[in-house]
Amino acid sequence: MGSGASFVWAMGLVTLVALTASPVGSCPSSEWAALMAFKATLNEPYLGIFHSWRGTNCCYHWYGISCDPTTRRVAEITLRGLTVADDHRNGKAYMSGHISSSICNLTQLSSITISDWKGISGIIPRCITTLRFLQILDLSGNLISGKMPWDIGRLTQLTVLNLADNHISGRIPRTLVNLSNLMQLDLRNNAIEGPIPWNLGRLMKLNRAFLSHNRITGRIPRSVSEIYGLADLDLSLNRLSGSIPASLGQMKVLDSLNLKYNNLTGKIPWTLLGSRMSHLDLSRNALSGPIPDVFGGKSYFINLDLSHNKLTGSVAKSMVHATYIGYLDLSNNRLCGRIPRAAPFNHLHPTLMDHNRCLCGKPLKPCTNVSRHTHA
Repeated sequence: MGSGASFVWAMGLVTLVALTASPVGSCPSSEWAALMAFKATLNEPYLGIFHSWRGTNCCYHWYGISCDPTTRRVAEITLRGLTVADDHRNGKAYMSGHISSSICNLTQLSSITISDWKGISGIIPRCITTLRFLQILDLSGNLISGKMPWDIGRLTQLTVLNLADNHISGRIPRTLVNLSNLMQLDLRNNAIEGPIPWNLGRLMKLNRAFLSHNRITGRIPRSVSEIYGLADLDLSLNRLSGSIPASLGQMKVLDSLNLKYNNLTGKIPWTLLGSRMSHLDLSRNALSGPIPDVFGGKSYFINLDLSHNKLTGSVAKSMVHATYIGYLDLSNNRLCGRIPRAAPFNHLHPTLMDHNRCLCGKPLKPCTNVSRHTHA
């Protein structure tokens, strides 16, 4: 064998040894390529989190990447800016660029978290709805714009959808109600408009729904009250109108209801104040009529805010029979008459009762013969 042939043979042997010595559990080359394309559209200049994305085995010590131990396919992408900053001794967490559609080539993904980077823009890749195993989609805390994919309902395994704190616009897709396993929905602080789907109640596993600080219009769907396990509902800082469905106060699990800063009208349903909620904020609407006098031993409000409405009549006397009312704000209404002489009124600041038509007594000015008999 000549020297040239020996060299070629030797090099072939070295290559063979190198290939057989590489980890058996390497991720597929197609998924390595998808992650490389994903990385290429992002720029993270401060922490260097992509420095670990070296070699061809993306299942081995790549920051934020987790693989299924059996299939060796990429299962999770977890790049959370706040957490990364903590890992790097409170370094500055900032990433710009956009999310490449190459992420959709990772067909076995069950979790995508790319949140709190402040600088990632662009749109949500439309193909993301083809990831049929996806359970968690968290893109919160970025500059993502455009609309939610119209066929988001194809992600039937989704349990968490968090798009909060972005610049997402357009309507809530009708197909959203097909997410039958959804437990957490967070769309707050965006530019979403149009109505809430009337059949939102189809999300029977929903536990928390945050849609605040958008441009949502229309009425509160009555079907929401059909979601048995819903514990937190925040629809504040929108443009909702119409009356509050009384059925919301009959929900067994609902503990926190925030409807402040809307255009809601009509009376306060007695069911809300007679419920077991601990947080109820109906402030800054156009609610009218009296405060339902339905408080009792089951009433335990950590926060009760009815301020900045058009409420009339007197302060509900049964409030003194509530087990607990921590924070109470009845200011800026049209209430009149004597304030009950007991808790929670004996520890309130005057500003929480001020700017009413003719309320008197502690914590406001003492009642006179005139104010004592004045009615709203």
